[in-house]
Amino acid sequence: MISPGGSIQNSPIVWVPDKLGDAWQIKQQFGLEGIYIAGGTLLQTQWAKGTDPPSNLISLERIKEMQGWGKELVNGETYTRIGALMTLDFCRHDPTLLKEIPLLGEAVRMIAAPAIRNKATIGGNIAYGFGDAIPLFLAMDAILSLFDGKEIHLKSLWDYVNERESLSNSILICVYIPDKIASAKEINFYKKVGHREALSPSVVSVSGCCQFNEKNEVEHIRLAVSGSLTPPQRLVRCEQLIKGSPLSNDLLKKLVQTIKEEFIPSTDDFSSADYKEVVAANLIVSEIARLAG
Repeated sequence: MISPGGSIQNSPIVWVPDKLGDAWQIKQQFGLEGIYIAGGTLLQTQWAKGTDPPSNLISLERIKEMQGWGKELVNGETYTRIGALMTLDFCRHDPTLLKEIPLLGEAVRMIAAPAIRNKATIGGNIAYGFGDAIPLFLAMDAILSLFDGKEIHLKSLWDYVNERESLSNSILICVYIPDKIASAKEINFYKKVGHREALSPSVVSVSGCCQFNEKNEVEHIRLAVSGSLTPPQRLVRCEQLIKGSPLSNDLLKKLVQTIKEEFIPSTDDFSSADYKEVVAANLIVSEIARLAG
């Protein structure tokens, strides 16, 4: 059932559907004048800066498919499913979820202030396109479940990042994190460098997942980075550079240079692109070196 919420003059009409199809139809009806909303923290910061609200807000809070978390089989493989409506704060504190994905709690602790984490959702952070959680999920090979108005389909987060504009009308239902295959040694990290100024974007967020075989060679590697309003990137060239090799000082030096070449951040009011390249390279390589021992 679709029901508009109460509103005052010059305030948006709030629609509260309880089905995916209804939410999608409302979005088609209003186009750019209708925006999906969950926690609403991003919109609140934009309004605080003087941005006019849209005429219609489409709340997704009642849609059951977007809630909860658990284990699911996807194409015969086991994944941890996290509903798009799960808050950052929940992901930081739920003990069972943290046992499955320990790095998630560590990463969420660095994202936003506590008051925002209480309302901000995993789905909103990803759908925004520049959320600090995206590098973490890219490093984990996350898959998204999306509703396009006709059917639910799966798409890798990496593809979603690259095709986000064409998928802007789709509803993000949940995130799937694949269970890892056991390895001789594993490295997982998430680091963020931010500003002191309130409501300013982060300088750089980096994340990595690396597995080694019995010969201490890198068997699996994912590296991801974002910076301020620069779209998140997977560092594919960097992954190819070190996959299949044991770590060495020479290899790590090459990795520093390759990160600076592959990561293409933008310059903003707070930091230059060159500075972000250096910060990203230093964070990633120092974490790999520290955790590899």
